[in-house]
Amino acid sequence: MNIVFEGINGSGKTTVIDEFKKNLEYKNIQYKYISDLVYETPLSPVLESMFKSGVFLNMKERFKTSLFESLVLAANHHYIQEQLRHSELINIYDRDFISVLAYQKDIIKKEYSDWESFYKPFRDIILFDLKKIDLLTYVSIPISENIKRTEERDGRKFSSEEIDLLFKLKENMEQEIKIYHEMSGTEVLYLDGREDPNTNVKKISSKIMKLGGLK
Repeated sequence: MNIVFEGINGSGKTTVIDEFKKNLEYKNIQYKYISDLVYETPLSPVLESMFKSGVFLNMKERFKTSLFESLVLAANHHYIQEQLRHSELINIYDRDFISVLAYQKDIIKKEYSDWESFYKPFRDIILFDLKKIDLLTYVSIPISENIKRTEERDGRKFSSEEIDLLFKLKENMEQEIKIYHEMSGTEVLYLDGREDPNTNVKKISSKIMKLGGLK
């Protein structure tokens, strides 16, 4: 069973996931945790270098890097997917294909006026032979709270450009979730990251049981 968690920085996504993992461990249910930031792949060194440049990737090079970054992320996404294609565990994805699409969309738009000519086939690459998603869980809070939490966590103030990109990122993520739901019919569970984590975990468990899991 594949459960994908999505949400922008500071949404409370990680807190919900941690509580969900504790709940599974308490029930002696085996799971696999897959984080887009820590899962080891042949591209991990490249991704580490990319993320050193900041929250939004943009590598500090003297040329446009968004297409390069996007294709590296797509390759990394497919590598992880194929590693777990036949897993019989509950697979918990801490960010997945929605994040890749949402994060890169405005970075590509920023660098290329003809951005759609790349972005549309890029989406097709990301969604090509996509693993079955049993539940797509989206954790969100008001954007002002996202900014406050992330700044406190990182110990720095966001620039106006970064704040603008966060607004666009949240919008992109919600658009991509809607598009994917309409295209695939995949169940989407919307959670408020300000809720008590145990309450959110109960909502997740209830939804999974209705889908035929956690019996």
